[in-house]
Amino acid sequence: MKLNLPEQKPPTRESTPSNPRKLKKVLSALPNANMGELTKQIFQILRDQNRQPMPNKHRLENLEMLRIQARNVFNNLKKYFINRTLPLPEKSQKIVNLNQLILQELVNGYQIITYESANNVDKSIDDSTLSTAIYRAIKYLSEMFLRASEIYAPCPENLWQEAHQLFIYAESKNLADSIIIDTENTPEKTTIENCYKQLLLFALARPIALRQSDSERIYKKLFQWSQYASLHREASEKMIDHVFSIKVHDDAAPNYLSKNDIESGVTLRILDATKLVAHVRNVITEQNKLKPRLTVGDDIPVETLTILANTWAKNTKRRFSRAERLGQINVAIGLKNAAKAIRDSLKKNDTIDTKSGLARTSTSANHEPAFTLEKIVGEHDKREQGYMTHTEIGAGENNSWDMVAKGRVLTETYEKETQHIAEQNLGIKKNNEESHWEIVNISAGGYCLHWISDETSKAQIGEIIVLKEFDATKDFEWRIGVIRWMQFTQTYGLEIGVQVISPKIIAATAQRVNRPEEPPFDCLMLPGTKALKQAASTILPSHAFKTNDKLVVQILANKFSITLEATRKQTGSFTQFTYKSTEEATRIKKQAKKELATKNKDDFDELWSSL
Repeated sequence: MKLNLPEQKPPTRESTPSNPRKLKKVLSALPNANMGELTKQIFQILRDQNRQPMPNKHRLENLEMLRIQARNVFNNLKKYFINRTLPLPEKSQKIVNLNQLILQELVNGYQIITYESANNVDKSIDDSTLSTAIYRAIKYLSEMFLRASEIYAPCPENLWQEAHQLFIYAESKNLADSIIIDTENTPEKTTIENCYKQLLLFALARPIALRQSDSERIYKKLFQWSQYASLHREASEKMIDHVFSIKVHDDAAPNYLSKNDIESGVTLRILDATKLVAHVRNVITEQNKLKPRLTVGDDIPVETLTILANTWAKNTKRRFSRAERLGQINVAIGLKNAAKAIRDSLKKNDTIDTKSGLARTSTSANHEPAFTLEKIVGEHDKREQGYMTHTEIGAGENNSWDMVAKGRVLTETYEKETQHIAEQNLGIKKNNEESHWEIVNISAGGYCLHWISDETSKAQIGEIIVLKEFDATKDFEWRIGVIRWMQFTQTYGLEIGVQVISPKIIAATAQRVNRPEEPPFDCLMLPGTKALKQAASTILPSHAFKTNDKLVVQILANKFSITLEATRKQTGSFTQFTYKSTEEATRIKKQAKKELATKNKDDFDELWSSL
C-alpha cells in the first residue's frame, strides 16, 4: 500500500503526549469558548500526533478523542464558506484551506494505522482497530470531497487513489462488511462498504450542478441510501451506460461503464444503483402526495430528487457540440434584476410587436430576433433561491485564528450589501457588475461564462439569468437561462454553465385579480414555440402563486388577463407556469358549450318554426 503520509520522528519535550490518559488532560484544558485558539491548538495537536511514532492502540484512542473536538471546529469553520457567493475572498479561501488541512490530518492519522498493518510494520493491529481506522479514513476523505464540492473546487489530489486503496485493502482482509459504530450519524451502525459507496454515489450526483445546501443534504442522505446500491466485480457489454465503473488502481472518480473499460482489462469494481433509483422514485411519489411546502432541514426537494434519479439511472450524452467564442457579455442574475435590466434596455426602443403582443428584444425594431438557440431536453436544477453574501472575516491585519474566533457572519458585509441594494434601486451603480462576464464557449443549448472580476458574483445553481448578447452590428438579443453548474479554481477563477430556456423574453409585471391592493410582482413572459409544441409560459416569484390564479399582466402600457395553468418548473427563486389568456379561455368555453348544445339538438328542431 502506498499512501502520502508525513514523516515520523521521535517526540521532543514540546511534543504532545502520546499516552491517551495524558492527552485527555491536555484536551480537557483546551479553551472551548475561544474558537480561534481551540482551532489552532487542535490543528497543532493533530499535526504533532501524526509526526511521532506510537503504539497504534494509543494512536486510535487519541484520534477518537481528537475527532470529537475537531467536529466542533468543523461546525464553526463551515459557516464562513457555505452559502457564500463566489469567488470567495482571500480570507474566506484561507478558512476553506484550513478546514481541508484539519480533515487531511485526521485522514493521515487513521491511514498510518492502515499503512502499518498493510505493510507489516505492526503485526499486532487487530481487525477491530483496522476496520475502524479504514472506515474513518474513507469518511474524512469523503468530507474533504464534500467541502471542495460545496465551493465548486476540484477534487483534492490523490483523494480517489487513497479511497480506492483503503477499500480494496478492507476487501482483502474481509472487513468491508464489518459493522462500524458511527455516533455522528443515524442509525449508528454502518460498514466500510457503505461509507465507500456513499462517496462514490455523491461524486456521481454531479456536485458541480447542485446548490450548496443540496450537496450536504444529499451527502447525509446517502449514509442511509448507500445500502440500496451494490458493488461487484463482473462487467458485461449489456451493462454499458447503465452501471458505474471504478478503476481502483487509478486516481479517478467513478463513471458510467464504457466499452473501453471492459476491453482495457483494468481492475474494476462495478456499482449498480438500480435499486437506489427505484427507492428515490418511490420517495418522489410519496412526496408528491403531500401538500407542497418549502424544503427545510435535511429534506431534499422533489426537483433535486428527480435529477438524482435521472443521473443515477442512465448515462445521457451531450446533445450539442461546443464552439469556442471569446467576448464579453452582459448578464443579470435573479428574477428582479433580470426584469429591471430588460425593462431598462427597452425604454428607448419601439418595442411592442403588434402581432404577438410581446415586446421585441432586439435593438432594431425592423426585424424579428431569430431563434438561434434550441431547447435543451433535460431537467433543470431546482432549489430554493436566496443568495447570501459572503462574509469578510476579520480585518486586514487579522490572522486565520482571529478570523475563526470573530464569528462576524452578517455584520459589516451585510450592512454594505443592504446599502448596495438600496443604491441599485436609486439607479446609483459605481461598478458595472453586468459586464464582468465573458464567454468561454457556446453551444446550441447555452453558454459557458467566466467571471472576470475580483469581486464576488451573484451566481447560484438553479438561479435565473438573462444574457444580453451583441452581434456584429451592435444589435442585441436578450436570452433567458438557468445556471446549471459552477466550477471554481484558484488559478482560473469562476466558470458557470448556463442552459438557455428561451431565446425570446420580455419583462412585465403581474397582479392577482382578487388582490388589487397588492403591489405588482416582476415577471418574465416566454412565448410558446409551435415546432417544439411548447406552450407560452411566465416566470414568477416562487411560492407566491399557484395553478388557476387569475392575473393581470402589464407590458409597458398594455394590459391583458391570464390564468395560470400547469407548473413547468419550480425552485426557491422562481416558478415557471404555462398560462392561457383569460379572454381566449372564455371564448373556448362558450364555443364548447355551443358545440355541446348543437350535438344534443334534435334533428327536427330547426324544422318546427318553419311549418
